[in-house]
Amino acid sequence: MHKNKKPFLLCLALLASCEKPPAPPEPLRPVKTMQVVMEPNEASFSLPGEVRARYETPLAFRVGGKITECKVNLGDIVHRGQILAKLEPADYQLATQSGAAGVAEARSALTLAEADLIRYRSLREKGFVSAAMLDQKQAAADAARARVEALQSAHAEQNRQLDYTTLPAESDGVVTGYDCNVGQVVNVGQPILKLAQAGEKEILINLPEAELQHARSAANFSVSLNALPGKLYQGTLRELSAAADPATRTYAARLAVKNADASMQLGMSATVDLHPVGNQVMRLPLSAVVSRDSKPSVWKVDNTGVVHGVAIAIAGIEGNAVRIASGLNSGDVVVTAGVNLLRDGEKVKLP
Repeated sequence: MHKNKKPFLLCLALLASCEKPPAPPEPLRPVKTMQVVMEPNEASFSLPGEVRARYETPLAFRVGGKITECKVNLGDIVHRGQILAKLEPADYQLATQSGAAGVAEARSALTLAEADLIRYRSLREKGFVSAAMLDQKQAAADAARARVEALQSAHAEQNRQLDYTTLPAESDGVVTGYDCNVGQVVNVGQPILKLAQAGEKEILINLPEAELQHARSAANFSVSLNALPGKLYQGTLRELSAAADPATRTYAARLAVKNADASMQLGMSATVDLHPVGNQVMRLPLSAVVSRDSKPSVWKVDNTGVVHGVAIAIAGIEGNAVRIASGLNSGDVVVTAGVNLLRDGEKVKLP
């Protein structure tokens, strides 16, 4: 018995030496991940702008003539009623004098016609003249009176035109446009100055085509001035051009500033930030989505680095991203690259 046991033990040792060594553990698969966060339903953006007046009025003479005085310069602050420029008044003064003489002549003719009418009424009462003759004198007096009224109206218009040879400021403001030159002959209504009225201020921006919808639906805008760092103003969209500028293909828009103050000066450069409206949403890159059992899913990574398939509902696609309607919570970590080679319960190598 002792002799047979020895070869048996020897065979066991040989068999044990022939067994394969255990396989090394599989290396962890490296993946790229991201944390899910809530963000605005619409992307925000910033645009440059400029402080402008709510009302900018081109100023022009209401009569034509030669400019003799320009009393302001570009950038001057002016007040209501202040004379800004003058035309040569000589022609209008002559017209006014001629009109005054015409009115005086017509009044003399009216006085004579009325005296004749009174005399003929007396003669008619005594039977010395016919009714037809009295009617003629009545008509002559009426015509003389009408002529006086017409010449008085014409004379008043001539006086107004003489007044129009001076250009007053219609309101307080700042001169922002200037094309006034002494000796220049201008036509009626030809603008020579531009007045930005004091009071309401706005921000002028130029919107690219891609941001039109966002701007229309925005609740408000934040406005910061480069000259006043740290100060923030709130604006709302007041005006949006219906047509794009042919050169820049942008749409001019004006923002009404709610809390404008004296420190906001015309012409200052501004930066406008959009405040989007709408619910907060989650976005993921398209590369994070896989199909499992014919349903869209993502690989969610737990605290130990193990992935689990989670079904999701997609609200929409935006370029290379998808909006997540349900299935994930803010703060979840999902795999965004290497999703096609994973299996449920697999441990992965995080970056």
